[in-house]
Amino acid sequence: MSLDELDLRIIRSLNQDGRKAFKIIAEELDVSDTTIRKRVKRMQKDGVIKKFMVLINYRLMGRVVKAFIGLKISPAKIPEVVEKLEKLADVHVLYRTTGISDLFLEVIFSDLDELNAFLSNELNIDGIIETEVNVVIGPYKRCPYTGL
Repeated sequence: MSLDELDLRIIRSLNQDGRKAFKIIAEELDVSDTTIRKRVKRMQKDGVIKKFMVLINYRLMGRVVKAFIGLKISPAKIPEVVEKLEKLADVHVLYRTTGISDLFLEVIFSDLDELNAFLSNELNIDGIIETEVNVVIGPYKRCPYTGL
């Protein structure tokens, strides 16, 4: 599917506020709301827009400790480890990577004690050979999805 400049502008507007009325977007972009509606529907149908979601303000929930954890996994155990990690509510992002780590995950906690408990209890999974934890001490550019 090919996107034109108007499609990209619609996406940018929806990224700022996914609940923004089509009429407001149309006024911003100087087109009709019918045009916006049709284009959004087409982009949804074509899979360009996968879904609209709620972005949580983790800071207001008291969850302010973000960490990135790299895991070295025994190759034969990767599918089993991934299956277990996918089920953990505190794992917000899970990637397969190249380099020193086989898996890279993002977690968010209210304090370092929670992070430590997660490392001790939840990452006690057969197949994890090595763990590298990097705690975020401050952002230069915040994640648009977590605000941290």
